[in-house]
Amino acid sequence: METRMMDHEHGYGMVSRFFHWLVALLLLWQMVSAMLRFAFDDTPVADFFFGFHFSNGVLLLCLTLLRGIWGLLNLSRRPPHRRTIERLAALGHVLMYLLMIAVPTIALIRAYGSDRPFSALGMQLFAGQESEIEWMTNLGGQWHGLLGWLLFALIAGHIAMALVHTYVWKEPLISRMTKGSDAL
Repeated sequence: METRMMDHEHGYGMVSRFFHWLVALLLLWQMVSAMLRFAFDDTPVADFFFGFHFSNGVLLLCLTLLRGIWGLLNLSRRPPHRRTIERLAALGHVLMYLLMIAVPTIALIRAYGSDRPFSALGMQLFAGQESEIEWMTNLGGQWHGLLGWLLFALIAGHIAMALVHTYVWKEPLISRMTKGSDAL
C-alpha cells in the first residue's frame, strides 16, 4: 500500500487528511464548549471545556492558515469539481475556510481591545489595554458567536452531504478523506 503525502485526483494525501481530522476534532471541542457554556454556564463541566476555548481558537486559526496554504499547494492535484453539485461543495468549503479564519480573528480583535491580558497556548499574546476599545469589544461580542454558530451549521451540512454522497448516492466520497490513496 502506497502512502501519499500529496493530494491526488482520487483522494487526499496524508497531510491533508491529518489537517482535516485534527481541525475536525478541535472544532468539535469548540462546539461542545460553546454549547455547554450556553446551556450550563458556571458549572464544572462547562468551565472545563470552555477553559480551552481560547487556546483552541488560536490553534484552529493557525492550523486553518497552514491547511489553506497546503490546500493551495495541492489545488491542481485534488479531485476535480466537474459537476454543479461539486462546484457548490467547493464554494461551501471556501465559506467554511473563511469562517474558520474570521471567527477566531474576531475573537482576537475583541480580546485585543479588552482591558484584560490575553493568553493562549500557555503564552501571553498581548497585554490588556489601559482602557477598553469599545468598537473592538463590540465587534467580538456581536459577531464572534453568530458567525461561530453559522460555521457549525455549515459543518453539519458538510457532514450530512458526505453521508448522503457515500451511503445514498453510493459515491466513495468519505473514503477520499479517510483512506487517501486506498480510495483508488
